[in-house]
Amino acid sequence: YRLINDMMMPSYAEFNIAFASNKMVLAYTDKSKYSDEINSENWFKMLMREDVKYGFSNPNDDPCGYRSPMVLALAEKYYGLDLLRELVVDKSNMIVKKSDGEYHIYIPKDFAPKAGSNLVIRSKSVDLIALLESGAIDYAFEYKSVAIQHGLKYVELPPQIDLSNPRFDEEYGRVHVYLFYGTDEQKEVVGKSIVYGLTIPKCAENRDLAIKFINLLLSDVGREIFEKNGQSFLDRFIVYGNVPREIELG
Repeated sequence: YRLINDMMMPSYAEFNIAFASNKMVLAYTDKSKYSDEINSENWFKMLMREDVKYGFSNPNDDPCGYRSPMVLALAEKYYGLDLLRELVVDKSNMIVKKSDGEYHIYIPKDFAPKAGSNLVIRSKSVDLIALLESGAIDYAFEYKSVAIQHGLKYVELPPQIDLSNPRFDEEYGRVHVYLFYGTDEQKEVVGKSIVYGLTIPKCAENRDLAIKFINLLLSDVGREIFEKNGQSFLDRFIVYGNVPREIELG
């Protein structure tokens, strides 16, 4: 939803309704090592076992990729353990600096795991699904919606670290990821909740149909479809600008 606020309003759109969220989870299958042991309280201990292979997508290529080290940084603070170093920094060319309770994570353009490491990186998060299904890796950081839609098992993480809840945006925002570090393409991404928004462009040719679609989307029917696919509605919609009176916000 932030792209609508930043790039469309007020010139190209009059409103924005933030209505649904996603979350980061740890996906796995029955083939995964220790699949009968892992849970929301011990997941990081499973990843620290030397015979376990785990992965996430390349932060330079995929938002799910840069959110994965964010989750590990937040988990490190939450559990009081040195998780980022043990699970990623020691196994790759990622650089992490800590200052005043904040994390600064630097991703080189040639980011890659070290040879022989049990950390696996692929360009996109969906590229890891085949590896999970074949048993080539045991665990992967994915969006909950991706895990559900591909029939994967998954471990849910505490809301303080899974990037799901706007109430924790201040805490999420203590993690900064620098993509393409050291190049002209370098870009900073700050941790924020994963929230989806919608609008109607001012130039829309079928505004009435767009309003009908939004009303369906925000109805109980739309909510059921979204939640069935792993994307939960917010407890309360977050509204920006002037929403047309014809739109039913509930």
